[in-house]
Amino acid sequence: MLRFVAGPTRLTVVEGFTIRNGLLNTTGHNYGAGITITNCSPTIRANRVTGNNSDGTAWNYGGGFYISGSNANPLILHNEIDGNELRNGSWNYGAGIHVASGARADIVGNHIHDNRNLTVSSTSTGRGHGAAVYAAGTVLIASNLIVDNLNNTSGWNYGGGVAITSSAIASLFNNTIAGNSVTGGIYRSGGGVYLDSSGSATLLGNIVASNTGHGIFKSSGSGTVTSDYDDVWNNTLANYSGVTAGPNSISVDPLFVSATDRHLTSGSPCVDAMPAGHLTTVVAVDVDHDPRQLDGDLDGGLGDGARLDLGGDEFTTARLSLVGVPRIGTTLAFDLGAAQPSLGLLAFALGRGNTVIAPFGNLLLDTSAVVTSFGVTPLALPFAIPNAPGLRGGDLHGQGLVLVLPAVVAGQFSNLASITLF
Repeated sequence: MLRFVAGPTRLTVVEGFTIRNGLLNTTGHNYGAGITITNCSPTIRANRVTGNNSDGTAWNYGGGFYISGSNANPLILHNEIDGNELRNGSWNYGAGIHVASGARADIVGNHIHDNRNLTVSSTSTGRGHGAAVYAAGTVLIASNLIVDNLNNTSGWNYGGGVAITSSAIASLFNNTIAGNSVTGGIYRSGGGVYLDSSGSATLLGNIVASNTGHGIFKSSGSGTVTSDYDDVWNNTLANYSGVTAGPNSISVDPLFVSATDRHLTSGSPCVDAMPAGHLTTVVAVDVDHDPRQLDGDLDGGLGDGARLDLGGDEFTTARLSLVGVPRIGTTLAFDLGAAQPSLGLLAFALGRGNTVIAPFGNLLLDTSAVVTSFGVTPLALPFAIPNAPGLRGGDLHGQGLVLVLPAVVAGQFSNLASITLF
């Protein structure tokens, strides 16, 4: 278990760890079996938070993360948060992530899956709210894959994916919320997203599909919901309840790769379905580190041009991979591939920017980027890191571009490959 208390800022970074098997089982408050963040704002990046459990008879809050305090505003970025459980309590809120009232959090680019609020004991009459994310504070939830989470308690089961409650203010941008469930108990609402009477939310560019229960459910009350450019489809009770679909929203099969792989396929109606004007820094990168605003249908700017895809995944045929250890004085290999033979080029920079180059999309390198290789994909580039101690601790970023043959009328940038030299 990790504990952060007043002091750390977003410059305090926890990266590359596995936080697993935390257990809290008191008869009172069991808050944060995995990571607790109180009145501070660390960056928790590229970790796995898994198998953390609270098993008490009263308050079980935050199996993976518990975030509280008016000075809390952490960045939860590109983590895998899975297999965390809250069970047997009267209140089981946020098996994956719990953001308490008054706290803030940015939850971006995470894979949040298979977290569970459960009743195991026959004597428990507990409630399960927000199996993946429970938000009572102010939250940004963007570019996440929130799938296969479960509320199954003997009482009130609200929000298999996301529960927004207690005057929370939530922004849900370009998430894939699919295959989540609210089952059992007395009441079951919001298999995908649940909003209580006082919570308010803006939903933009999400896929909410094939959840057991409602897609998006809002109870009556003073809270407000705005929704647009969402694909809300095939949810078992209803796609919407208490919420009106936005004027540009759709309800069609998003055409995932499979029932267990929620990446988009090339023919998906969610590809290039959102205007480029909705590209902001908070959704500049998808759950796989791919840049947003790509020419997903490869029409070279004809028709819709380079737009954003709905959901947590931005479809691309270009993929950059890294082979080797980023140690000064050694050589790495960058491999650029595409779905079909294409012209490819690779560029590198020490800084990271955000520049849109029409019609190809969003280039995440800054103006110091240097093109180092050009050829036909698959393209491999050895990259020798100078034996210069001054480079140690610096970040190196690489990105590729593929230009479709035989007529170079379309192309896509690859994912961003970022390394820290040592």
